[in-house]
Order: sequence, then structure tokens, then C-alpha cells
Amino acid sequence: MELRQLRYFIAVAEEMHFGRAAERLHMAQPPLSQQIKKLEEDLGVRLLDRNRRKVELTREGIQFLSVARNTLDVLEAGADQVRRISRGEIGRLRVGFISSAAQSHFPEAMAEFRKQHPGIVLDIKDVHSQDVIDAVRDGHLDAGIIQSRAEEGYNSLEWLTFLLEPYMLAVREDNALARSGRIGIRALDRQPLIMLPREHYPATWETLNAMFESANIRPRIVQEVDPHLTRLALVAAGMGVSFVPARMAQVCPRSVRLVSMHWKERRPMSELRLIWRRNDTAAGLDMFIKVMQRFCHQGESCAI
Repeated sequence: MELRQLRYFIAVAEEMHFGRAAERLHMAQPPLSQQIKKLEEDLGVRLLDRNRRKVELTREGIQFLSVARNTLDVLEAGADQVRRISRGEIGRLRVGFISSAAQSHFPEAMAEFRKQHPGIVLDIKDVHSQDVIDAVRDGHLDAGIIQSRAEEGYNSLEWLTFLLEPYMLAVREDNALARSGRIGIRALDRQPLIMLPREHYPATWETLNAMFESANIRPRIVQEVDPHLTRLALVAAGMGVSFVPARMAQVCPRSVRLVSMHWKERRPMSELRLIWRRNDTAAGLDMFIKVMQRFCHQGESCAI
């Protein structure tokens, strides 16, 4: 049995006339009659009653007409789905992000993508930066938002800057530094400091310590903690001061203030990057990147 035979049979059944059916199918009548006869032989049943005056469906023919229509409908729907997958209009996109990306335009970008491409299911996971990098590289994620890393960590990956903003100093409201308009780095001398983990922020950690040494000051590092929300909680508990990205002002505890720093050298910046595998053909990835670009920081990356 061939698909064209199903189309031929449907045309004859709907026209109830071989001549009109042949004209509708843009073919001669004899080949059409031969194909219907072959279809009946393949099925082992008579689908049509024919005489010189009319064509009628048999009981089996009525049943098979429904089967033929459903078969072609399912086939066309499947073909259309495959074409839409090829165009990236439907599918599943797996995206990892670090928790503090929730305080950026990332949620709005996700909502806009879902609005524009409802056929693509977003599978979004909250994962640490290094785990996002590994999962994207290994193909377990299609894209991710991470805290920037050293360039050598991006082998086989493409990236763009999604957000670039300065670090602020988080201080408890009863700390004298909370009343300062802008703090110089020397004000941190002997201050208990809740530091970003060196393991997760090696470049920022090294730069800050180089600045401390250059200014000849020694903050008391009482703890190295991630994520940013945890450091804010420890600041609120009175354990010390800490550096957090400016976006964390959205979720600061009531007792915590974010104060700008006055840096004599290039100021430390927090950079979020969107990453994906080079030459990846995941469904909808190109469209996802285009939507994300609309919400990206516009400017040159200068993270440390």
C-alpha cells in the first residue's frame, strides 16, 4: 500500500466519480482505476461498488475512508512538526542560571522568549556557575547565565556579556560606614570582611587583595561565602561587611545598606555572561540568543 493510493481513494470517495476524481488529481482515469483496484487487492476487500451509472462506497469502504483520512492527517501533522522543529519553532531548550541572575533582566527575558516562541518549552535550572559551564560544554544544557570566568575557561563555548555592573559594599545600618556617601578602600582597614569565595571568584578575589595590599590595609576576612544572598544575610547578622553586585539592592535585608566604593584603580565589576556551545544546532537556540541580546548590557566587557 502506498500513500498516493490513499489520496486517490479519498478523491474517488469524495467525488463518487472516477472521471471527476481523475481531473481533481490531474491524472488520467485508467491509471486511477488501476491504483484503486490494486489497493483493494492489497487490502483483500472491495471498497467501491461500480457500475456504468454510479460509484458507491461499500461498508468496508466507508470504514476505510475514515482510516485513510486520519492516516494522512497524522502524517501531515507529523511532517509539519518536523519542519517546525527544523526551523526552531518547537522543541525544548535547557537553560541554567546562577541564582543572582534572578535580580537581573533574566526573568523578563525568559518571559519575552516564552511569549514570542510558545512552541519551545524552557527547562530552567538554578545551578552554580562552574556547573553551568560544565553542563553546557557536555551538552546537558543548551545555554546558561554564569558569573564571568577567566577566558581559558570558555574553550568550545561562545559567550556575550548579559550584565555588567559595579560591586557595592554591603554594611549593616548601624555601622558608621552606612552613613558615608562613598567609601574609599582605606575605610576597610581592620573591618571584618565577608569575602567572595576565591574558588568561585578567583579573578575578583585576587584583584581585591591586590588593591588591599596597594593601599597597605588589612581587612579581617572572617569568612568566604557564596551566594550573594547568604553574604547579605551574614551582614544583616552583624558578622561584617561584604561586596555584592549593585543588583542585589532589590533583595537587601531591611537592616543592610549598599554603599558605593571610590576606587583609585579600575573598579571591580560583576559580569554575568550568557554562554552556549559553539556551532550548536539546538532547537530555538538562535532565537533564544536574539531575545537575550535585547536585554543585554550594551558595552564592552571589563570584568576582572
